[in-house]
Amino acid sequence: MKKKFNAVYRKIKLMLYRSMFKRIKDKEENLTSSEYFCLECIYLMDKPTISQFAEFLDISSPNATYKVKTLIKKGFISKEKSKKDGREYLLVPTKKFFDIYENKDEEVNITAIKKDLNKSESKKIEKIMNILTEKI
Repeated sequence: MKKKFNAVYRKIKLMLYRSMFKRIKDKEENLTSSEYFCLECIYLMDKPTISQFAEFLDISSPNATYKVKTLIKKGFISKEKSKKDGREYLLVPTKKFFDIYENKDEEVNITAIKKDLNKSESKKIEKIMNILTEKI
């Protein structure tokens, strides 16, 4: 099972990296791979603060602040005042980010996968995905 999981994980990572470099190249946004990676993290973390972003990447606050300022200046993220704590600002991807991020060609074709499974197999896969989501 470990070998199969690692194989799926590698394929997903490769899809991500291919997609990332294609988006950077195609859009010519003057965005480095490091900046794109930071954008991806900010998006996947769902509106983190700069502190949470720095902690997640295990980088210093000044380094995280520099990266965030660069991405704000390029128009890919903005700061939004937290409704829970007015002293904090959340990092929010902008429309410009979603314009380069959304690419339907790179999505896993779930419909095609489901066609190869019967109802019982599909339910088992869904159960496994729920377990993976909770445990990872």
